[in-house]
Amino acid sequence: MQYKIKRCLVALAAGMLITGCTFAVNPGERFYDNEKGIAGETNSYNLTNYSGSQDDNTVSGSAEKMEGMDTIWNYTAPDDTEVTLSWKLSVSSGKAKLVLIDPDGNLSTLVECEASTGGEQEGSGTFEIKQGENRVKLVGAEVTALEFEFAADKGDVHTPG
Repeated sequence: MQYKIKRCLVALAAGMLITGCTFAVNPGERFYDNEKGIAGETNSYNLTNYSGSQDDNTVSGSAEKMEGMDTIWNYTAPDDTEVTLSWKLSVSSGKAKLVLIDPDGNLSTLVECEASTGGEQEGSGTFEIKQGENRVKLVGAEVTALEFEFAADKGDVHTPG
């Protein structure tokens, strides 16, 4: 009887380990279309051959592979205000997007690129943002090769990693 219980516990532990490894290996697919996950405070990503730079209010980078999400800009607005954002996103495999997250956890997609549909977009705009913490996250799906540049006239930019 104890042998059967031990086997069941080992099988359960192995199943949990395999499930945990699956999420850790590919956070991109787990989060790419999950607005609640993207809006959360945590970041989860894998980067391969990443290089990036940051200069004042601009951040840029490229990765042979990105899966998951990372915050590249945040601004804790003392009042409702406007912010000017600009971006360039190029994807040679997979898909990626930049999303603006307001203090209530609502998402607005700034840009989304898929390698299968051309893979490069750039733009800019002035956005009404609410008082509190506002963020932009770079989100990549499974096996996404990308280059990006992002700038903001207020707040702090960050390189992934």
